Amino acid sequence: MKLSGKSALVIGGSAGLGRACAEACAAEGASVMIADINQPAAEAALAAISAAGGTASFILTDGTDDAAVSASVNATVAQFGGLDILVNSIGGGRSAGDAGWHQAIDLFLKSSYYACKYAIAEMEKRGGGSVINIASIAGVTGSVATDVMTTGYACAKHGVVGLTRTLALAYAKKNIRVNVICPGYFKTEMTPMIHDKEDGGLSHINDNLRVPMGRWGEPHEIGTVAAFLASDESSFITGQPIVVDGGFMAR
Repeated sequence: MKLSGKSALVIGGSAGLGRACAEACAAEGASVMIADINQPAAEAALAAISAAGGTASFILTDGTDDAAVSASVNATVAQFGGLDILVNSIGGGRSAGDAGWHQAIDLFLKSSYYACKYAIAEMEKRGGGSVINIASIAGVTGSVATDVMTTGYACAKHGVVGLTRTLALAYAKKNIRVNVICPGYFKTEMTPMIHDKEDGGLSHINDNLRVPMGRWGEPHEIGTVAAFLASDESSFITGQPIVVDGGFMAR
């Protein structure tokens, strides 16, 4: 129970990688606040955490709304007595054209900024904390853009990596660590068009993408990394993009 006595706010924690992070933190003893716009999915996540013996609550939150994000931080502090861990894991966004560009920046970059702004202020009161942003391998390499939305996604994720490193430097002496997980190809609600195939998308993984481990990543494999980064076991790690991709970027 390496997170016993700590509190975590997981923005975008109702499904996919965010839910995996919420479940992993709760399994290690943290009290978890899930902040999300998808209440039905959040209720399912809360039920799973509770069934596993964990502690979790929910606050309806639009992560692209500055005031709503501030309210989620305040709710976490009010319920759990403070804030030690922040996970930013908002997903979604499928608009095309200029609207898609702005949507990607709002969803992935601005939302992370809002959350860090308010959460870090609370962590300073606690004498430290851990921020875990979720970006993508598209945030550490170039992305072949098929449309403006694709370009917006990659640029936003690069921005998240830059935000992470900047905040890590700014708050290192205050014992606030800031890291970013960069997932490769994971089987989530965001990728059904690829993995909902007769072969489970394995031909795409092996023949097109050539992922060295030859399979999709599973959400819990991000959750365990988040729990590690949230714990004191990673006490000298900050400002780092942690790539979790089955060896894809090593080729």
